[in-house]
Amino acid sequence: MYWTCLIITCIQLTYCKVVFPPIGVLDWWQNSIIYEIFPLSFKDTDGDGSGDFKGMTEELDYLVDIGATAIWITPFFESPLESGGYDISNYLDVQHIFGTMDDFKDLLNAAHSKNLKVIMDFVPNHTSNKHIWFEKSVNNETDYADYYIWKYAKNQEEVIKNSSITPIVPNNWQRICDDASAWIWHNTRKQFYFAQFVENLPDLNFRNEKVHEEMKIILNYWLDLGIDGIRIDAFRHVYESENMKDEPIIDSKAAVNYKNLNHIYTTDQEEIYDLIKEWRLLLDNFRENGNTRIIITESYSNNSVLFKYYTSGVEIPTNFNLLKDHYTPKDYEREIENWITKMPVGATFNSVLQNHDKKRFPTSYGTELIDGMNALSLFLPGVSIVLYGGEIGMEDIPDKINFARGPMQWDDTNNAGFTNGTHEPWVEVHPDYITRNVRTESYNPKSYLNFFKSISKLRQTETFKKGGLAMNIFNDTVFVLNRFLPGYENYTLIINMDTNYTQHVRLSDQISNLNDSLAVIVGSENSNFNPGNSISTAEWLALSPGATIVLTDRISTDETSTKSKASTSSQLYITLKVVLLCLFFTSICRLRAHIL
Repeated sequence: MYWTCLIITCIQLTYCKVVFPPIGVLDWWQNSIIYEIFPLSFKDTDGDGSGDFKGMTEELDYLVDIGATAIWITPFFESPLESGGYDISNYLDVQHIFGTMDDFKDLLNAAHSKNLKVIMDFVPNHTSNKHIWFEKSVNNETDYADYYIWKYAKNQEEVIKNSSITPIVPNNWQRICDDASAWIWHNTRKQFYFAQFVENLPDLNFRNEKVHEEMKIILNYWLDLGIDGIRIDAFRHVYESENMKDEPIIDSKAAVNYKNLNHIYTTDQEEIYDLIKEWRLLLDNFRENGNTRIIITESYSNNSVLFKYYTSGVEIPTNFNLLKDHYTPKDYEREIENWITKMPVGATFNSVLQNHDKKRFPTSYGTELIDGMNALSLFLPGVSIVLYGGEIGMEDIPDKINFARGPMQWDDTNNAGFTNGTHEPWVEVHPDYITRNVRTESYNPKSYLNFFKSISKLRQTETFKKGGLAMNIFNDTVFVLNRFLPGYENYTLIINMDTNYTQHVRLSDQISNLNDSLAVIVGSENSNFNPGNSISTAEWLALSPGATIVLTDRISTDETSTKSKASTSSQLYITLKVVLLCLFFTSICRLRAHIL
């Protein structure tokens, strides 16, 4: 009897965790849609061809309308803008091309008045080489001498004696962006400085306590203004090993470049977890009325590293495992299960399928799957991070660096309504703006925009906030996801990821727990399904290439009606949690018996 009760308790706790999170209101970020804005490209109000704070403020109602609950603004600090704003020359002021500090405060206050949170892109790994800190460090001023990572040449004595001799780099560490040595010789200081990304972005030295203090001053300043969280750029690169050894070469027969090195000395160093804890404590000092100031991290690291971010104090260690080209349903199923079943207890799932550094959906999957990929991003549990313009199906522009950063397409007027000034946009507008823009799509019930809005509204339901997730694959190409919560409506997403052929599926063949009849909430334009259509799960569905539909079962008020349940295939991660909890309680009981 004792063990029966124990197992039942374990199962109840597991279901409380997965299906019914802890009683009470979820924290604001746990079911959020975070909308990434690249400020140069969002909206220009002063006619100089570059987006600005006032442009963002003007469009806050639009962001609320599409279901965004937070905005993440990529760097807006003072900068020479040689590296998209990630080259910061002053962390305590704004880039004046975006407006004034008062303009930023107006944006912040207006966003908060509409219940939109504002997340700041924080760039601690490096500064611009035009930052005053670097200028002082170059001149070896005492207080700033070690703000950056400086090393002598291997042949330092010969170089000092004869300036025509080429300095030899300290080791084989390489730059990420251009496959050259990460060591840049500075003729003024007669030393190499370390730059992991590009030459104009020298890395800060986090083994210098003064750098830590500078970062705390910066964070305190912006948190005191009222930002709701930080997204930490390039976090895995913040620390480097002190031993300065060469990184192992992966293929000895190939050229030494960044991709051919095993980065055991320049990424994911153990000190990073203490830094998270340090900043977590700082942000917690600004918790007001239960308003958590969150930490999001950008690290293309292994899950084992990212899961330690969770336990060190990060709410959202960005999950880039879904950010790949040409993934199949099986790939997505694998990556989603790997994260959900292994993330620490109490952690919140997150997903990002587009960002400013990666190809947009039409480039990666074709226009047929724009709705499908947007639906997948919004349908998954937890946090959904979306890229501006993704909701209208924006495409990449033909620019080598800024391909995913084209100006937002607001309407079909000149320059897509992004700017009405005499200056051309800072980067070209995609020519499809004539038909693919916010205004035109607003009036088309089957547009990408209205499809996006239909699904984003579902995230306010109890099922999406607190429900479980089930996944099934039909014909190797049709991805079916089910969000369920006992006592509430089920929601089923069907995506035909085959963009060449029509697929025929019968839901009842693999999913036994759905109601016999389901109603269409929304269908993509290429699906031939419309809201209100009724679908029998026992009948064959013809899914045209790329077709995406969202279905629901209407819960009857009749107490004898079938309640929403998880489909059979969804039990994997729940079962694993049950087993782990049972083992945990068993261990406790054995320990208790041993002590007694």
